[in-house]
Amino acid sequence: MSLNRIFSEGDFVLLIPLFKEKKEIRYVFRLKKGCSFQCQHGVIKHDEIIGKVPGTIVKSHLGYKFVILQPLLPDIIRNYSNFSCATQIIYPRDWGLILAFGDIKPDEKIVEIGTGSGAFLAFLLNRIGESGWIYSYEKVKERVEIAKRNLEAINAPRRYTIKVKDVAATGIDEKNVDTVFIDIPDPWTVLKHVWDALKPGGKVIIYVPTYNQVEKTLRTLMKLGFVDINIIEGFIRKIQVKPYAVRPELRGYYFSAFIIFARKSLITPLWLILESKKEK
Repeated sequence: MSLNRIFSEGDFVLLIPLFKEKKEIRYVFRLKKGCSFQCQHGVIKHDEIIGKVPGTIVKSHLGYKFVILQPLLPDIIRNYSNFSCATQIIYPRDWGLILAFGDIKPDEKIVEIGTGSGAFLAFLLNRIGESGWIYSYEKVKERVEIAKRNLEAINAPRRYTIKVKDVAATGIDEKNVDTVFIDIPDPWTVLKHVWDALKPGGKVIIYVPTYNQVEKTLRTLMKLGFVDINIIEGFIRKIQVKPYAVRPELRGYYFSAFIIFARKSLITPLWLILESKKEK
């Protein structure tokens, strides 16, 4: 939906309250003629929003006022009731870091290992353009079904293929890919397959929450011949938006995970040397 046109049936809408509450309130739902949105602050008919311009004020039947806006993707993932989280998702705070430091471009061929609920996949799909494609692998069938429903629910661009496969056991079907993104508890178990799938100079990006995982992953990356290895972590601090008391919020969540970046080089990897010795 364009930011300069009116709301239509099928659009997502974000309600932001114009009244004071102890906790932040953000309601997201999809517009359908004849339907109503209900919450603790009353009922708002969808027909009262359809045809309105973003930024307009609407009132519930109890008199509570809200401003209506087009929701951003993070709003939809966090606040849309039809988006289900089967696993811990990668939150928007890290999306930009992965995109920027991984230099992910619109036309890339990307492999994702660990589809989960599809939240990060949805973000990437909005960034790869019409010529890019994402192949996502998930070994738990139930998670794949949830991810597919989530992607359909938010109208994600259909530039992806989701496969129910255990990469550690069966490998990666695609070859000469630009980027491989890994979000599983034991990324070192799939790195040999990642090396095989990447094009020379291709990028691997790994998302892990503990130092123990970082250490095992680093050792494997180095043995396989990956270079240009970097690790970052991102911190975020929200500022309280009150004109009479502008300050950092008293509660915050600062750490989410370590993000490891590495490149495939033309250095002969250790596993290939060992295999050649066995053959002799």
